[in-house]
Amino acid sequence: MKSYIVEEKVDADASILSGIIKNSDNILSYIPYQVERGRNEITLRFSRFLLFSFKDTFRMEGKINTKGMSVYTLESEKKNKFEIFITIKEDKGQNLVNIAVKYNGEKEWIVSKFLQEIGESILNGIKEEAGKATTIQTTANFSENLGKLSFITKLLMKSRLVKSDEIEIRKGQFIPIVSDLIQQFLRYQLIYVSGSSENESFRILFVSGDVRGVYVSLNGEESFNEKSLNEIEGHFKVNIYVALEPEAILRGVTDESA
Repeated sequence: MKSYIVEEKVDADASILSGIIKNSDNILSYIPYQVERGRNEITLRFSRFLLFSFKDTFRMEGKINTKGMSVYTLESEKKNKFEIFITIKEDKGQNLVNIAVKYNGEKEWIVSKFLQEIGESILNGIKEEAGKATTIQTTANFSENLGKLSFITKLLMKSRLVKSDEIEIRKGQFIPIVSDLIQQFLRYQLIYVSGSSENESFRILFVSGDVRGVYVSLNGEESFNEKSLNEIEGHFKVNIYVALEPEAILRGVTDESA
């Protein structure tokens, strides 16, 4: 088995990095030498000296996904296998991202020469996503924009509906109920949740798992205060969206705030 390890400091919160490394679609897209791509599947081709090559199709599976570690395997029908270990560690107040890439299978003498590039490409992808997420996280007031139809329209145009449900909310139970609803989508940097009943409505924006924008309408009265969520109660139709282009949403905030 051949392996390569790369480690570098990344200027981003651990919560942001954790969300990025848990997103298997992202990690898959960072891997170089792809000639074909499917859902959780890629075909890789490596060559040396223009004469010798290796090509195989691998399916990705996540083995471990914790706050500070994600482990992925890419295995082919021929039992050729990559293992990718991504770990977040703290060192003197800064976060280190450690990536180990291992390969076991046919033509190791060819594939092993590319493990360094694979590890560094994954690391660069994580750094790029972390930079985008950090910029979004430090952006000013989302709440006021959630009260503007123009911003909501832009947000929906650059988002995808992932869940629609009808739920009963008891007074004071809003946060735990909605937190459960979005749990499976926390790998996305931006999550937008909207809900409506006969007399009440709410809009809430999560960035890297944290509440970053709130809009509540209770009996005709508008509020941008997170505490207002505790007053919500009744039967609601709820829609959950994930942002496909977080940086475009950020530009929308800037435009609306200008």
